[in-house]
Parts: sequence; structure tokens; C-alpha cells
Amino acid sequence: MALVLDTTYNNVFYKNVLGKLRDLINADRDYGSIYIAPAYEDKGSYSVRVWGSGAETDSIKMPTQWTKSYSVEVAMYSIEQSPDESYWEQFLADGERLYQIMVNNTSVSGSLGWFDGVVQDMLIGDMEEDEEAVEGLHTIKYNFVCRISRTD
Repeated sequence: MALVLDTTYNNVFYKNVLGKLRDLINADRDYGSIYIAPAYEDKGSYSVRVWGSGAETDSIKMPTQWTKSYSVEVAMYSIEQSPDESYWEQFLADGERLYQIMVNNTSVSGSLGWFDGVVQDMLIGDMEEDEEAVEGLHTIKYNFVCRISRTD
């Protein structure tokens, strides 16, 4: 039997985790560009990147009944060549607000909505090699984990 999207399988990671998290962040306020990608992309002076870093199966009862944990990296980027104290105050306030969005949404209702959502880490200034090459780039990264159950 051939697999048919939304009939015998769902694109859960992209649609129900990454897409919903992007929509929640976007609904809060203007964070600039909010995009789904594995690495930093130049989207202007302020952006948020969302990417799935992995998934783990918690249980399988039959092919259409399972629970999985999804791990997501959320990275907030800001570019400022000459940061001063007021910049850092705003940068950290934006970071706390983004953190609170995830904390306030430990569960998301709807078809294949998540539950047990938690921010495990918040790392300031933790950059990859390609990010370090961008002059004036500052970042706060979060590791968000949530669970989804499918029961058909």
C-alpha cells in the first residue's frame, strides 16, 4: 500500500511542530523574519530561526498510534555593530519574551497538537562557525522539546 500524505502519514515535524511554533512566535509580535532552516540565513538586522534537531519515539502501539518527542532549536538573531547597554537591555528583553512564548505554550491543541513542551536550554552568544563570520551578529538559542501522540 502506498503512503499518502494526511491519509497514512503526516508531516508532523514540519507542520505540527516547526510550523506551529513559527506561527506562535509570529503572532506575538514582529520579530522580523521568522524562518524554518537548518542554518543562519541573512534576513536583516533581526530574525528568528526554527529548526528540528531530532525526534525520538516514546512508544508505538501500532503503525498509526505512537508518541514521539521532538527537539527544536530556536535561534534569535540581532545584528548591531556597536552594542551599548541599552542595546543589551533590549536584546535580553526580546530573548526573555521569546522564552516566555514557549513557556506559555507547553501544550498546543488541535489535530496532532503537542504537549509537555519545555525549554531545556537558553544559550546566549553560542554561535556556529558560519554565524561567527557575520560582523556584529548576536544570538540567543533555545532547545525546545515537546511530545505529540497520534491515535487513529
